[in-house]
Amino acid sequence: MGLVGALTGLSLLGTALSPYLLVKNPLLLVAISPAAHHVVLAAATVDPLPLLVVATLRRALTGIGAFGLGAVFGGRALGWVELRQPRMARLLTYIEKLFARFGIALLMLAPAPTLAFFAGMAARRLRSVVPALLFGHALWNAAAYYLGDALAARTDLLVDFLSQHLLESTLVCVAFVAVQRLLRWFARRGADAAP
Repeated sequence: MGLVGALTGLSLLGTALSPYLLVKNPLLLVAISPAAHHVVLAAATVDPLPLLVVATLRRALTGIGAFGLGAVFGGRALGWVELRQPRMARLLTYIEKLFARFGIALLMLAPAPTLAFFAGMAARRLRSVVPALLFGHALWNAAAYYLGDALAARTDLLVDFLSQHLLESTLVCVAFVAVQRLLRWFARRGADAAP
């Protein structure tokens, strides 16, 4: 649980500081927050091999954390979601059925943390989950890289704009992340207070 919390905190930090990191150190941005849009934006300035390796390893680490949560909390976590978010519970039940049907192959095509969670819940072996995560993330990161490379002329304009307004754009992103976290905190408090 500590791994997932630390990785989530790093991703939030990367998102908050994304203008600064995109201009000053785009590979560090991807290492901290490997979201697909960060990979696309970094593709214009970072060599493909380091970008793909860093993004794939970082995303696989998130998947391994989700796998661990599934192995430890599995059914209890789904019960908690069912009580608080009935719509989300229906979606998770559907995803669980897909995973039960397609197993590791689905994880290779869609290496999302939710599927890694279900792999842990289904007591899959970590030694089969990790290669599936690595393969799936390598595919998706390669696609994001090639998209970013194709859009490099446009993303260069964005990076130029951000570098000219580095402080302002970074403060705006920090404020957006802070407001989003506050709204989520208030929503969670309200849900916990409701009967």
